[in-house]
Amino acid sequence: MIELEIFHPLFSKARPRVTSKGAFMPKAYRDNQRELLAKVKVQYDGPPLKGPLRVEMELHGEGRADIDNVVGAFFDTVNKVLWEDDRISIIPELSVKWMKTKKDQSAWYVRIIEIGEEQEELPF
Repeated sequence: MIELEIFHPLFSKARPRVTSKGAFMPKAYRDNQRELLAKVKVQYDGPPLKGPLRVEMELHGEGRADIDNVVGAFFDTVNKVLWEDDRISIIPELSVKWMKTKKDQSAWYVRIIEIGEEQEELPF
């Protein structure tokens, strides 16, 4: 099991910007990804997990975004670092909880469990 405590403001998955020169992700999004990934790598330096995995997230932040976009930003950021890929066959189970806090108290608490190891049965 991997447990991460990452103190970083929550942010949403961005949409690519399209110009006549091509598509790109906004600078603020790329900066957030770079900072978040650096904090993840301080806590995890192993190989990407193969799955299947259960990912449990507790997000503390302002709550100005859709929860699926916050999760998507995290998954995009740590893909190929924490796990080989974020497709459903690798991560078939996901649990997310949000708690309202001030921006300066924002945090991402993430637990990654290899299915079959230390896993409680889901109630449905």
